[in-house]
Amino acid sequence: MRRLRKNTALTIGIIGCSFFISFSGIYAGTGTTPAAQTARSYEIQFHTIKLHGQLDYNRLNRMGVTKVVYRVFEAVEKEGGLYFNNTQFNTLQPALEQLIAEFDFKKLNLCAWMMGRKFQWLTDTSLFDYRYENDSRQAIAKLDIFNPDAVRKLIAVYKELASRHIDCILIQDDFTLRYNEGFSSWGKAQFTSAVRAPAVEKLMMADGTPYNQAWKRVKMDQLNKVLKSIVENCKMVNSALKVGINIYYETPAFPDKAETWYGHNLKEILDTGVDNIYLMSYQRQIKDEMKWNEERNRAFFKETVEKAYNLCKEKLVVKLQIRDWKTAERIPVEEVRAYLDLIPPQVERVCFTPVKVEDYDYLEELIGVAAKNAKDREEKGK
Repeated sequence: MRRLRKNTALTIGIIGCSFFISFSGIYAGTGTTPAAQTARSYEIQFHTIKLHGQLDYNRLNRMGVTKVVYRVFEAVEKEGGLYFNNTQFNTLQPALEQLIAEFDFKKLNLCAWMMGRKFQWLTDTSLFDYRYENDSRQAIAKLDIFNPDAVRKLIAVYKELASRHIDCILIQDDFTLRYNEGFSSWGKAQFTSAVRAPAVEKLMMADGTPYNQAWKRVKMDQLNKVLKSIVENCKMVNSALKVGINIYYETPAFPDKAETWYGHNLKEILDTGVDNIYLMSYQRQIKDEMKWNEERNRAFFKETVEKAYNLCKEKLVVKLQIRDWKTAERIPVEEVRAYLDLIPPQVERVCFTPVKVEDYDYLEELIGVAAKNAKDREEKGK
């Protein structure tokens, strides 16, 4: 098992400013739709937000594209902000509104990919969370999920986003409470109120102790409460809006660790009313972090996806990486195909990430072979 503190900087860095496009399970080059693939669609995540005037709707339609998920935040210190007009945070530019103005909604759906609570450009320290590290509390530029003012601000900006002409919202993977976070005065006060015990940081951090178990429960309850409120408020603005959330692969694979690392419990997240769970099952990242050989990694990947599907069913979207996070080089089709073929046919959606415009041919080959493999498996099963 790897170190407790997970570093996702490489993942965030290579993704940069991105959006997703979803592909139908029909591969345009085959002219056929294998029965096993009828319900499956594919999504791709681009590396840039500079798409205005660059979406080839006809080509996307020929590939079976159904949805664009567009990144609307920049999570960098000082220069960060949002890519849509809002009254709560810094607006870098109204890129979303510009895209909406030219978007062909008759051919594609539009989804906004929004950050959860890591607003690194925050200057209002009263909204900051605190982590406990090196025997001291340290302010961090993340919205304090226990602070009512911070929660109201977060919900307000989500409602503003939901009021735009979009079809869905995807919540970024920073909507977590990591193992050493949540130690603001508000968080400690909530612990004391719920547990009827003093909020002693070292005891709350001591893994496996009653204090620690109670603290994890408080954090998960608060995260789920806020997530449920985001979903409900967004749907009050637009009842047809869908809301999804990114989760780490540990959440279905190692439930106890996920509760400690992120404050996440998959069943409880589903109970908040979210419409989609995006499982970040990045095969090369998993292999690198777990220090496994390819055979063991594939077995783990398959097992993790199956665990996630057993809980999420039709709400599950499985994510695969097509570029190496460290080098940004494209992963060979054969390697990605091997993992794609491990995904159970019941899974209706798969997301490839990160993608560039020049990857269209690559994706057409990948998706076409996947459809052919599914058809071959179906015929062998008859």
